[in-house]
Amino acid sequence: MARQGDVLPIGLIGCGNMGSSHARQMGALQEINLAAACDVDEAKARATAEAAGDRVAAFADVDELLRRAGIPAVIVATPNFTHRDIVLKAIAAGKDVFCEKPMALTVADCDTMIAAAREAGRKLMVGQVLRLMSVYSTVRRLVGEGLIGTPQAIRVLRSGGRITGQAGAYRASWRAKRANTGGILFEVHVHEFDLMRSLMGEVAEVSAMAENFFHPERDYEDHVVVTLRFRNGGIGVLEAGGAHAIGSTEGIVTGGKGSIAYNGGRNSVVYRLVEPGSETVDVPVERDAGRGIQSELTSFARWVLFDETPVVTADDGRRAVQLAEAAYRSVAQKRAIAIDD
Repeated sequence: MARQGDVLPIGLIGCGNMGSSHARQMGALQEINLAAACDVDEAKARATAEAAGDRVAAFADVDELLRRAGIPAVIVATPNFTHRDIVLKAIAAGKDVFCEKPMALTVADCDTMIAAAREAGRKLMVGQVLRLMSVYSTVRRLVGEGLIGTPQAIRVLRSGGRITGQAGAYRASWRAKRANTGGILFEVHVHEFDLMRSLMGEVAEVSAMAENFFHPERDYEDHVVVTLRFRNGGIGVLEAGGAHAIGSTEGIVTGGKGSIAYNGGRNSVVYRLVEPGSETVDVPVERDAGRGIQSELTSFARWVLFDETPVVTADDGRRAVQLAEAAYRSVAQKRAIAIDD
């Protein structure tokens, strides 16, 4: 067992947008440090390693990194369709693994990954970071404190401002294909599924509609509406994608005692209770500034070092994939899909 003050050396596999973000945030943490960076584009690996310090090794070959005995754990931040195989390879090499979302592109693959980690005695955590970011963690805290009673309805809107052509993160050509991303629900909105689960509990049924209105360069939808029936009898709606010209990230959750609303872009949370004389109350929210990512990486490190319970589990990652998979089945079959354990 590790002792307080010990630090977890970690290897980063994938040095794109998310991987480089993890590398930057590790610089602010005491429990974890970047020991190696790996990317098929060796220049990216070298740049990430050099930015982190002169003792960070750079690799273009995953197998070479995994052979390093002094690296007991890895972060997998590669394109979505590669997660399963790289995670299984890392587990087989004796590494504990932090896997970026989406955990995989099918529930069956998630189950294979979880079973492999269990059989090997290795730890597997999934980067469902949205629930940990300042605005959303504030909403979760207020709901958990019972402020609005049992939540019974939730509406979430998350739409990036419309992207035309290859802009921003979508310059990466792999993101244009469903086979690589899984579709927008896997690529982005497993985050919202995880948030909704964390607030409302498990889901009983999913229905969805989806279309690609404005992005012919992609072979999957740019707008999707998902309705959820929760096992507690509550209902939810997720509207998501990148079809709107005005981006927005907002939501409202309602219980018997009142409602809590958030706006991610404005970094705001407000609530109002239904009791007589109640007024809308603004809740102070600090800017996240990387706190969410720092929280999940710290939790992973402390799980590996000290066996502390992680803030997000592999089952959370699997459940989010399950909802995305069910939503796409609903789109294809034009019917509601029951969620089974």
